[in-house]
Amino acid sequence: MQLNEIVEKNSLKLISQKTNISEVNLDVLIAGEFNKLTRVTTLGFISIIEREFKADLKALREQALEYYKNNSEESSVTVGLPLPEEKKGTSTWFKLLTIGLIIFTVWFFFTQFDKSQIGKYLPFSEDEITKMISFDVKKELGIVPKTEISTDSESETNVSQ
Repeated sequence: MQLNEIVEKNSLKLISQKTNISEVNLDVLIAGEFNKLTRVTTLGFISIIEREFKADLKALREQALEYYKNNSEESSVTVGLPLPEEKKGTSTWFKLLTIGLIIFTVWFFFTQFDKSQIGKYLPFSEDEITKMISFDVKKELGIVPKTEISTDSESETNVSQ
């Protein structure tokens, strides 16, 4: 059974659906225009048609081999081993770990560090700052100690009597 006989019994569309070979490529095979296809593609299509339709296409195969033998351009395909993929830059997990460590350090500093320990590193203490601020400013800020308020109000009442 030749390719022409297969096409007569089945439509080009049916052959294309059954073999998954495009109709354009089937037309090229039927016309014998092997210059439009590569050697491997042509022989592959012939093998698929033989398998699917249980046909013997030796004549077409020999015709294709003869064409490629005479019109060989020595353009061979070289297949090499795949190169291992090299990682560039830092890993996403490393970046996440670094950000996590920074967050943990900040959390630890604010929750676990005692004011007495922080005081060693500061050049001044909170008490020294409150001594430097005047009484009126302290009163506005709401940081007036009770001892200062009571002594201040007693002196005002003594003065008004």
